[in-house]
Amino acid sequence: MTTVPPTGPEIDLIEEEAIAWFVVRQDAEGFTRQEEFEGWIARSAAHAASYARIERLYRDAAILQISDRYGADRHEPTIAVAQSRRWRGLLIAGLAAVAVAGLGLLLHAWSGSEPPSSPAQVLASDNGAIRSIHLADGSTITLDAASRVDVHLSGSQRRFALVNGRARLDLVKDGRPFIVTAAQEEIAGDTALLDVETSGEAGQAVLWRGAAQARPLWHDAALRSDAAPLRPSTARALGPHAGHQVSPRDAVGSRDWPSGWAEYRALPLGTLVEVVNSYGHTPLRIDDPAVASALVSGRFRLTDPDAVAQRLADVFNLVITRRADGIHLAARK
Repeated sequence: MTTVPPTGPEIDLIEEEAIAWFVVRQDAEGFTRQEEFEGWIARSAAHAASYARIERLYRDAAILQISDRYGADRHEPTIAVAQSRRWRGLLIAGLAAVAVAGLGLLLHAWSGSEPPSSPAQVLASDNGAIRSIHLADGSTITLDAASRVDVHLSGSQRRFALVNGRARLDLVKDGRPFIVTAAQEEIAGDTALLDVETSGEAGQAVLWRGAAQARPLWHDAALRSDAAPLRPSTARALGPHAGHQVSPRDAVGSRDWPSGWAEYRALPLGTLVEVVNSYGHTPLRIDDPAVASALVSGRFRLTDPDAVAQRLADVFNLVITRRADGIHLAARK
C-alpha cells in the first residue's frame, strides 16, 4: 500500500469509486470481479477505509434491502464514475434520510433507473407441512415446516431470501445467476441443488449438486472476506461461524428431508422427539428421563408421530399411552 495518504480531490475520487464498488458487489457480478476489487482495495489504506466507511453507513442505517436494478444501467467503478461529485452527495444525504426515503429511492436517484416495481413473492409453509413450489424459471423450492422464502425474479438475476426455517432450492440454469441470502450470508451461482437453513443469526448450507460460492452479506474490506466455494455434500456454517464445517441437522439422511424422512445414528431419543414435535402434529411426550437419554439409530418419518412412537415402543419396550395432551412414552414396568 502507498505510504503517503491521498488528500483533497484524490480522496473524493476514491470515495466515489468505493460507492461504485459497493454497488457492484451487491449482485452476482461481485463474485466474478473479486480479484479486481482486491487490487483496488490494495492500492492504499484510504481505499480500504473508504469502502469500509460506505458499508458502515449502510449497516448503521439498518439498510438490509438490496435492489435488483443495479445491472445494465449502473456505472462501472472507473474514473468516469467519480467525475460527478453529486452522486456522493446523494448517497450521504440519502443515508441520513433513509428512515424517511428508504433504500429504493436512494438507489433510484443514483442509478437513474426505476426502482423495483414488483414486490417479492412470499413462499411459506405451515407447521407440520413440507411444501414444494415450482417457479416460473423451472426451479423448485421445497420448504420444511414453518419456513419462509422471499423470491424476486428480475430480468438480470434471481434472488431468494430465507427468512426462517429450512429450504431446498433446486435452481436450474436460465442465463440469470441466483443469489440466496440467509443468516447474513449470500450464496451465488448459476445452477445448483442446495439446502439452506437458518435459526436466528446462525445457519448452514449444504450443496448437493452444481456449484456455488458463499460470502458475508456485508463485505467489510478491512476483514477481506473473500467468496469461498461450497464443498459438495458438506454442511457449511453460515453467520457467526461462517465457513466452518458443521454436522447437518439430520446427521446421516439430511438429503431425504423433503420426503419427510430422516436417518440418525446414536441420537438421544429426547432429541428425536423434539424434531418430530417441531412438525406440529400430535406431540410425543416422554414420561421417563432415562428413556429420553437413550440413544436411537434408524430411519424415521418425522411427519408421522404415531409411526415414530410405535417404532420406539417396539425397540425400547416402551408403553404408549394416548392422552389429550399427546402421545406419552414410558418404560414398561
